[in-house]
Amino acid sequence: MREAAVILKIWKQTILTQPPGTTMASDETIIVPEMNPFASPMADVSVSVAETGYRVRGNKLEARTPIQLPHVCIHCGDDAGEGRRFDRKIYWTPPWIFLLLLAGPIFVVIGSMLVRKPLQIDYALCPNCNGRRKTKIAIVSLIWLALLGCTISAIAWESAVLAGVCLLLFLAGIVGLIICGEHFKATSHTAGVFQIAGAKAPFLEHPIVQRQSLDSSDSF
Repeated sequence: MREAAVILKIWKQTILTQPPGTTMASDETIIVPEMNPFASPMADVSVSVAETGYRVRGNKLEARTPIQLPHVCIHCGDDAGEGRRFDRKIYWTPPWIFLLLLAGPIFVVIGSMLVRKPLQIDYALCPNCNGRRKTKIAIVSLIWLALLGCTISAIAWESAVLAGVCLLLFLAGIVGLIICGEHFKATSHTAGVFQIAGAKAPFLEHPIVQRQSLDSSDSF
């Protein structure tokens, strides 16, 4: 229907612009722009997502998704400079979901995927803090590689001592994964507003962060 309407409009414009008493040559061709009749009416409209503001409340942040924090290191509060920015999506899951463990772990996984709320957050780390982060990741990777080698050796030699070492390495690897996990954690969600933990005091008290923070009377 859209294509037919465009062709009719062009034909009318061509007829109206012809001088009186003239006719259109039989070999004259009207060039009609190629159109997709099945395209959505909003297909050519570009939609941009603007970041929302945030509010510093105690040792946490409050914000709606998405949120872009200032270019200040969230750990030490220094200017991030040539450090790295992270664009992460974290999730808030209501605590009651873990009651589904009584029915089985699979129900917890399925329930979490159904009721979790996503939060898109953009933040920065300075070069020093980002370097320490990479070091921690490297150490944790070595622990898991050592666990793999120790497990193979324990099975091959049937050694109870190596089995105990494997257990210790496994626990150390789990702790390492927790330490190297996401920098932020959504602790609550009410009417679309998240409470976010993870930013350190030097960041929260930084003048730029405080200046860009919304007042308690401002709405998101």
